[in-house]
Amino acid sequence: MDKLTIISGTLFLAADIFAIVSLGMPDWIITDVGGDTRLGLMWSCMTLYNRPQMCYTPDLQPEWLMALVCICMGCILITTTIILLASSPWDHNAIPYARWIGFTAK
Repeated sequence: MDKLTIISGTLFLAADIFAIVSLGMPDWIITDVGGDTRLGLMWSCMTLYNRPQMCYTPDLQPEWLMALVCICMGCILITTTIILLASSPWDHNAIPYARWIGFTAK
């Protein structure tokens, strides 16, 4: 495996990890007016006037639902790219497919 393949595989892995972690965190929109409100795609949490924090799954508007679907598809494509790059020492025909799938994911 050449240096470029190792570097691109590492960067794709970092992008995949960051995307998955950001989906699980409710820190997309944060406000502190009258309490602490943290909104995310998968979870939203509220703390009102020093009461215990309450987290729930939000009902997403179509725009946010589309963003969630696109991020999930990107994670699937990046994971496929990583698998193809990792299999490149045994299958040299996988590199062009990995390039196109990685390009589509980004």
